[in-house]
Amino acid sequence: MQKLSAFILSGILVACGAQADTTLSFGADFKIALPPSVIAGATVFAADELAVKTASGQLFSGKVLSAETEQLPADFDMHLYPQYVLKLKAVSDLSPHNTQLFSHTADEINDSFDLSDVSTEQLQGWTLYSVCKAQRCLAYVVKHNVSEYILTVHANGLSKAEFTGLVKAGLH
Repeated sequence: MQKLSAFILSGILVACGAQADTTLSFGADFKIALPPSVIAGATVFAADELAVKTASGQLFSGKVLSAETEQLPADFDMHLYPQYVLKLKAVSDLSPHNTQLFSHTADEINDSFDLSDVSTEQLQGWTLYSVCKAQRCLAYVVKHNVSEYILTVHANGLSKAEFTGLVKAGLH
């Protein structure tokens, strides 16, 4: 994984010198291209997530989630994950373990963001779930033909319009 991260970062850094969008690759199925205005003077790093800190201090990061990373049954349809954690779908039909897991996660998200302000947008081949509060944003990106993985993206220092605009414009 270290070699893969170094490879991705080296590709990103090479692209930073050009006046083209720079693509952050979160995995085979999830990539977001960021424009030069975001990347100019930015620091790209990988910790738990692949992240970009802009020259003005804004943070944009993300990672791929799977049933395994979220301690869910192997056959769990990850398309449903955002609906449960954002309280768009009732957890009453789930096992007691999963009900508790999703309820706790939803409570944590609600503490940081306002779940009454969740947006859902259908894009070509994707669904974007987003929520923001005080220039802190969270999104889940669901690719319609991929049920095993989803992308979670976070930002600090961006308005909801700026955040969702970056995600929607850059998805590929």
